[in-house]
Amino acid sequence: MSTLLSPPPPRRHKHFLGVAACLVALLLGATLILGAPATAQSTTDYDDDNDGLIDVRNLAQLNAIRHDLDGNGDPSAAGATAYGAAFPNRVTTSSGRMGCPSGACTGYELRADLSFDENGDGQMTSAGDPTYWNSGNGWLPIADTANYVATFRGNGHTISYLYINRTTGSYLGLFGYLGPASSIDGVGLPHANVTGRQNVGILVGNATGAITRAWTTGRVAANTVVGGLASNVSGSVKASWSAAAVHASSGRAGGLVDALTGSLTASWSAGRVTASSGGGLVGATGGSSTLTNSYWDTGTSGWSTSAGGVGKTTRDLQRPTGYSSIYANWNLNLDGDANTDDDPWDFGTSRQYPALKFTGRTTHRGPAWIEADHWNAPVAGEPLVAGLYTKTSRALVTPAATITTCDGVANTNSRQAWVWERSDDGRTSWTTVTSTRGPACSYVYVPSSSDVGKYLRARVARTSGGDAYTFTTATVVASSAATAATATFAGGNASPMVGTAVTVSPLPSHSDRTLWRWQRCTASDGTGTCTLLAPGTPSWSYTPVAADAGGYLRAFVYYSSGASTPVWTRAATGFTGAVAASN
Repeated sequence: MSTLLSPPPPRRHKHFLGVAACLVALLLGATLILGAPATAQSTTDYDDDNDGLIDVRNLAQLNAIRHDLDGNGDPSAAGATAYGAAFPNRVTTSSGRMGCPSGACTGYELRADLSFDENGDGQMTSAGDPTYWNSGNGWLPIADTANYVATFRGNGHTISYLYINRTTGSYLGLFGYLGPASSIDGVGLPHANVTGRQNVGILVGNATGAITRAWTTGRVAANTVVGGLASNVSGSVKASWSAAAVHASSGRAGGLVDALTGSLTASWSAGRVTASSGGGLVGATGGSSTLTNSYWDTGTSGWSTSAGGVGKTTRDLQRPTGYSSIYANWNLNLDGDANTDDDPWDFGTSRQYPALKFTGRTTHRGPAWIEADHWNAPVAGEPLVAGLYTKTSRALVTPAATITTCDGVANTNSRQAWVWERSDDGRTSWTTVTSTRGPACSYVYVPSSSDVGKYLRARVARTSGGDAYTFTTATVVASSAATAATATFAGGNASPMVGTAVTVSPLPSHSDRTLWRWQRCTASDGTGTCTLLAPGTPSWSYTPVAADAGGYLRAFVYYSSGASTPVWTRAATGFTGAVAASN
């Protein structure tokens, strides 16, 4: 069995010490009378920080929560044996149960990141513990038939590679039902793969409690009533997001929540939603539902409508880098005091979605690789370019294109092998494709006529955490719907020289939103061989290198109108003069 499932080492229980002193005296007296040896049994403290929440450090303990839905550390009779195996040597008396102060446990909290990918192959499989594989059915939701009515605090930790495949099941997710007295806060579920019949979400199937600071990536699918985070919400969702792909095969779906009769505040979604009805953020609303300052990405989701919320372009969602503009009211009161100053969000750079932060750590902010030219309307013959944001510096890094194998082996965060994949429906049967005009394993892919009507995505191995994927593109089209615009050079283009920068003039109203790409061609009229250049950070400024000598340079960019159904424009410069070698 994996060490991940091993319980924490025994520790002296803080409430046991005083009792132990009395017992020692009594046992010593008994030994004098009877001459019999006596040994006190060690017990384990499962509430290290005395906050009344039982520590969860491995999957066995997460699984055991299903036997204690009120979170008081006193499992049901039917689950007592399994609970005891996950929490050995626990104190069971009411005055000191599990180590909670005065025995008053009120729920559970994660004290480590957990992963169902126990053999490191990037998915939950039968190679892991059969307890969670369940003969291919995957995880059985906590509270699958009754409400969870306690606190579940994630402390910013993640539960990765959740897998559920219960095609006849309803109200599925990590949790099935959250009762009115429940709360979930501060947990991420990356790389999820959840399938059910209806009322399915990655985090929860039905929520009447409170969800705050939760996020999901991966995919979730069902016949109908499907949400990237939750399916049905009659409680509240605050400061949460999802970039998961959501699919309803015959009914309705929502990017974050499907059926909302409660409240949704300061949250966003950006995953692709495929359904016959629904919306980019919310599938349907009813009752006394309220939506406040919540958004979805109209481009990546494929939806210009939602039952609630406000649709925004990728750039609109990424542009603010603080509590301003559309995020002016996102500094929420989450701790219940009188001040709206809990500062739950990290906005990163102007090319990143908002991410959640916990005690100095910033969590994942959606698909790590989210940048590409003409991403929402790929065109055969025109390049797609994927970009990588590093977790530490939050800088855009273009991985080196010189890696020649597609084996997914990672080197460093800035040198990784990209693999491009194609699918008929954007959800299943992904196959590897190669570009005839881009280098092997490149961050660049040029769609061909074979890609028309298909969906594309890029995959790259990370140094940790398994493979990561870009968003899925819209379907590839045969010709560009983008209108042409002329761009000009600001300088350095007439007689370019190796080592001296060539700069493009900013486009009106788009100077802070454009992602320029550069080409080197063997002829100044575009009839020769052209190579897409990698200047590191895509920019309106490029400094020629020795390999550019004798070639002609030009720059191009795609940008949108910013409308809910964006109008794309392709701007391109003319050619520079021939690049001269440096003196």
